[in-house]
Amino acid sequence: MKIAALSDIHGNLAALDAVLDDIRRRGADVIVNLGDIVSGALHPAETADRLIALDLPTIKGNHERQLLTGDRDAMRLSDRWAHDTLRDAHFAWIAALPERLTLDDDVLMVHGTPDSDLVYFLETVTPDGCRAATPDEIA
Repeated sequence: MKIAALSDIHGNLAALDAVLDDIRRRGADVIVNLGDIVSGALHPAETADRLIALDLPTIKGNHERQLLTGDRDAMRLSDRWAHDTLRDAHFAWIAALPERLTLDDDVLMVHGTPDSDLVYFLETVTPDGCRAATPDEIA
């Protein structure tokens, strides 16, 4: 099975449409969405509308969690913009998204790692910057 994975769209509708066109050309059997969908300074509501209509297997990312549970006044500007732009139907859709999904009993879908939506899997972030994770860090 050919799986196309979307992640970290962050309300960038033009990029989402370009990627979806590319996926169609390449002939993926299934498209999955791994979260961080709407928090961004571009088109959060329109991005949500597009993805709701597509009805893809979709999970929450850390930004969806923050939109639902965070204090609006403490949010970063992009999250606050999304929060103020999204409608009740968008929030209901986001709230209904699971934190993880299993696709065909073989593929575990998570945002980050199975334990945290904030942990980087293939990178290690330190005060000095970001670098590729070592094999021991990934294991």
